[in-house]
Amino acid sequence: MFRNRAIVGAVEFGSSGICVLLGESLPDGSLSVIGKGEAPATGIVKGEIDSLDTVFDHLGKALNDADIMSGGELNNCSILMVPISGCDIKSCPGKGAVTIDSPDGRVTEADRARAHNNARVCRLENGRVLLNSSESFFVIDDGLRRRDPIGQSADKLEAWVHIVHGIANRMENFRQILHNSGFEERIELVFSPMAAAEGVLVQEERENGVLLLDLGAGVTNYQLEFNRGVLASGQLQVGMMHVVNDLALGLELSQDQCLKMITDGSLSAAIRDKKEFMDIPATYGKVRRIPTASFETIIDLRLRELLEIIRSAIDPEVLGLVNSGVVLTGGGALFPITQKIARDVFHSTVRVGRPADAVGAVTDLADPRYSAVWGALKIADFYLRRDSGDNDGALQKFLNVGDSFRRMFQQVGDGLRDSFKI
Repeated sequence: MFRNRAIVGAVEFGSSGICVLLGESLPDGSLSVIGKGEAPATGIVKGEIDSLDTVFDHLGKALNDADIMSGGELNNCSILMVPISGCDIKSCPGKGAVTIDSPDGRVTEADRARAHNNARVCRLENGRVLLNSSESFFVIDDGLRRRDPIGQSADKLEAWVHIVHGIANRMENFRQILHNSGFEERIELVFSPMAAAEGVLVQEERENGVLLLDLGAGVTNYQLEFNRGVLASGQLQVGMMHVVNDLALGLELSQDQCLKMITDGSLSAAIRDKKEFMDIPATYGKVRRIPTASFETIIDLRLRELLEIIRSAIDPEVLGLVNSGVVLTGGGALFPITQKIARDVFHSTVRVGRPADAVGAVTDLADPRYSAVWGALKIADFYLRRDSGDNDGALQKFLNVGDSFRRMFQQVGDGLRDSFKI
């Protein structure tokens, strides 16, 4: 029987593993997750593809598992969204202005689109290309910042845009390996924290000011939003595996032992229960008794340093806009001590961000490790609806997609791909 299903996908190349999600865009505006596949991350270092051949084999397994779970829908996938890190990705502000020339002197959606596009024009070093851009805020004649200038009287409109760029060849590796795996449809890249934000943040947080911290195995990403505009983002090539390495070196343990204690929750339990010692199996059936405080000290030093670097990278004035607190996501968010350190460093409330609205055949996505890949799937779903002309009805129900995405879809139509470069 012929089936015409609207299928989208997302692939995350994480330092701890590859994850593939397939989803179906349903007529009622919802997104149903119908397939998932996972594989080891051998060949991926700090979020980047280090060995194409090695990653190719693991990617094939993840794609195949997702295809089987979905009932063979991988070949019907029309858009594949890939959240990426590494690639020397950086961000900077862009500013663009236009003169308002409408007969009534009011700002229109077309003016907004022109200002955004002008703000995206920036000089990049050779070999670097624009990855994404998103609205920060707008300014009209009175000099006050505005989230939405549409309909207001003005002679000039200024758009401030958050621009993300990276090294072209290194980013192209993600597309190349998917093409080599047989995927011939549209492949789009998105900076990982932008995808994670779509996966776990709520509109109230994005309006009042929120800092998202995505702690992965090899990379930590961050994004700060206020008034539904992105004001800062970035990454550090440091993650939870560096904590594992510090523990192994400092306590003369194997990395496997340290990783197991973190992932199975035994270390967190020992800290929570205030156990004085942890008994660690040693050679010849012996047991080493290591003070739990030694683990806490090493972890605290590494994570506190990491978060303080992020804090210092953000303009203090911008950081002061974080009224809704910090949202921790990624695998590192599962480690309770991370939450305590984040509260200390940012002097703010902290919550763990999890994909809370994922529905469908795949029911185990309520884990912070899936935030970026789930957010990427939501963005792919939104793109598919725009491309199919679904700008009303179902689109209006798709409320969790960032406000800047929605506006740009409505105002520039097919020009959105150039506006966001996703």
